[in-house]
Amino acid sequence: MSKLRTKLVVSILIVSILAIGCSIPQALIATGESLKVVGNQFVSVAAAYKHGCDVAKTIPQSQCLKFREFGTYFQKVYPLTIQLWEAARLANDAALQGKASDVIQSLSVTLSNLAAEGLGTFSVGGM
Repeated sequence: MSKLRTKLVVSILIVSILAIGCSIPQALIATGESLKVVGNQFVSVAAAYKHGCDVAKTIPQSQCLKFREFGTYFQKVYPLTIQLWEAARLANDAALQGKASDVIQSLSVTLSNLAAEGLGTFSVGGM
């Protein structure tokens, strides 16, 4: 993939993640679809970080380490949160679903911030 195309794809990815993260209201955050969106966002951002950290070497190592630490945390917390949300849904427990919603929202916000910080090194103006 050419440098120009890579920068364009990553820039579009960042804008999409930020738009999705900013447009999901609190009341809708813990739905089956929003859980899938956050999981898919993580996969996309992780792939972009892998390329930027390991292949292109365009993301500073300190930022790569920060994402790797978050990635480890995400991979532990995300499946547990899905289980919590599912249990709350089955029990029709709004308070428990609210707790799952809070965790998913936190993961989504942190993921969006990391995408903006690390992947922002691909600037559209610098193409």
